[in-house]
Amino acid sequence: MTDTPPEPAADASISEKMDRLEEIISHLEDGEVSLERANELHSEGKELLEALEDELDLGAGEIVENR
Repeated sequence: MTDTPPEPAADASISEKMDRLEEIISHLEDGEVSLERANELHSEGKELLEALEDELDLGAGEIVENR
């Protein structure tokens, strides 16, 4: 079926998400995946990127003090 690990849980750390994203990139660059699997990996990668962007969103580069 697939030799890639399942995608990280929603509460996974940033590091775990980055590791998974690197695995996805590696598999896609490999060229040894079917078109269907490549599409699945691409979708998963996009979701991970969006989650990481949300977690790392620094606004406009301003320091905001929460009170």
